[in-house]
Amino acid sequence: MDKKAKDILFKTYWTSAGWISDENRKTETGDFVYAKEKGLMFDPLTITKADLSTKIQEIVSSISIKKVTDAFLCSLTNKRLDWRSGLASYTNARCLLIDDNVPDFYFGHGSNIDLNVLNFERIKWGGVRHNNGLYNWLDLSLLNSENIPNPTHQDIDLMKAILVVFDKSEIGETPSKLRERLKEVFKGSKAERHTLMEILGCAEILKPLRHDRKEPGKHDWTFVLHWRGEDKYDKENVKKYFGEYGIE
Repeated sequence: MDKKAKDILFKTYWTSAGWISDENRKTETGDFVYAKEKGLMFDPLTITKADLSTKIQEIVSSISIKKVTDAFLCSLTNKRLDWRSGLASYTNARCLLIDDNVPDFYFGHGSNIDLNVLNFERIKWGGVRHNNGLYNWLDLSLLNSENIPNPTHQDIDLMKAILVVFDKSEIGETPSKLRERLKEVFKGSKAERHTLMEILGCAEILKPLRHDRKEPGKHDWTFVLHWRGEDKYDKENVKKYFGEYGIE
């Protein structure tokens, strides 16, 4: 990833104090052209639901599940959070294509859409809109252009250690408690651990077995909101994605 282009993208949306307000976001023309040439920034997009659905179908058909899962595993140690995101996008995109009852809101089509903020979120946190079809398409398209190496023994061992933490969850344990316990093996920030759990929730690895559990008064969980410790993790989905590496 080109460092200068990444800096241009980040400075458009973020400072040490947090988000830059919409009215104060700007990118110098020369900087935008440079970041666009490096594939990190894009012109505004106008797209219909039908065209977006076609694009989602095309990218899901063209990207291999092995590339998606290898990218996820590699991200655990190389900290390419943008590589990590694809596992959730792949799962959600497939759901959008087969579920006829998904509200239009979850596709994300429209006029003059800012793709750059989506790519910023993807690179900084590993994505935050994994339930959005437009994000899924952008995420997987960018991932498909990357050269993904084979996961290392360290990547594989770390994923196994993460699953051990999940398996030790106690009855009634909340997602927030699990996020804290993940520090035992995964040294990322709170935000990184949060997004990691959400990605695994979207992929139905951290899969809630019930959805009638009481929600906390204030939270920012989506896919793992109703997960509790007794749910542990879904071994069949782990095997489906990572079984070739002996991860179960």
